Amino acid sequence: MKTKIKKIFKWGLYYPILTFVCFELALLILGYRRYQTLDYQVDMQPSYAYLADDSLGIALKAGNYTIVLNNAVHFDATHTAENMRLTPRATSDSSKTKVTFLGCSFTYGYGVNDNETFASNIQKSHPEWQIENQGVIGYGTVQSLLQLEKIIAEGKTDAVLLNFSSFHFMRNSLSQTYRKNLKLGYAHSSESVDTVMANARFPYINSCDCEPQFAEWSNMHENWFGREYLASINWFQTMREQYIDAKLNEVALTTCLFEKMQAMCKQANIKFGLVCLDQTADTENLHANLPTLPWLDVKFDFEDDTQTFAPHDSHPNATGHLTIAAKVDPFLEKLLRDE
Repeated sequence: MKTKIKKIFKWGLYYPILTFVCFELALLILGYRRYQTLDYQVDMQPSYAYLADDSLGIALKAGNYTIVLNNAVHFDATHTAENMRLTPRATSDSSKTKVTFLGCSFTYGYGVNDNETFASNIQKSHPEWQIENQGVIGYGTVQSLLQLEKIIAEGKTDAVLLNFSSFHFMRNSLSQTYRKNLKLGYAHSSESVDTVMANARFPYINSCDCEPQFAEWSNMHENWFGREYLASINWFQTMREQYIDAKLNEVALTTCLFEKMQAMCKQANIKFGLVCLDQTADTENLHANLPTLPWLDVKFDFEDDTQTFAPHDSHPNATGHLTIAAKVDPFLEKLLRDE
């Protein structure tokens, strides 16, 4: 009887624990660590410049805000009632050519004042245009598609400039990696984020019919128990997430999104162009898939600390926005001029 109990103890408890401990130590020796997130502090006055949205995930809350990132980057932002970042000097006039900028926080101008975004810089150079900045933090191409549908239905623009980044591939498919970054990143920026975002639903696509699916905030992502304490748990969950993401053809999905948007604009007689802010192997493949789409490679260097807020934040600073504007301006002029 005692021998049987000893065997059960060895094989049912002792050996599994010993194996797990050895595996944990081996991972640590190889450089693997428990899951850790970098604290990202955001202070806003007044509170909550952004709202949960049941189709776009997040929307801008109308008002004037002073925002501080990581106790180092200070900027003032004005949000209009139309879910847009204010573009100074963009006066409404039916005789002016209206250009709508779509994109994420780079287009929005996270970190710079209203008059320092690349949209505002281009507006200063072209009083004959009316530029609307509809970039919103966290947006990918699926949100831009939903925005475009509304723009076309309301008949309110002459041209659409979609500003794209390689970050958008994972946003368009709502990959496991992006779900983790989104949920945990937001959680570390505010203690009340789950309350604020309770009604948010983030859009994504999983096929080339481009029919948006929606993920609720409450089901976005959850760490396995122990991931923030043990390298082994973090390793297992990371391997699972990478396996799921590897099955996503994010370039193909994004290609379908752009093809649909280009066709929509053509039917509505709206000029449509794409500005690719950074260049990767995936963006090059995407470009090759879209030979008829007017395309600009900005090749912005997000590692250049003279162009960004590094080391406090990776978004373009005022100088970076001037650099982007200088490249986008002639591209937009040509887009509007070409028949």
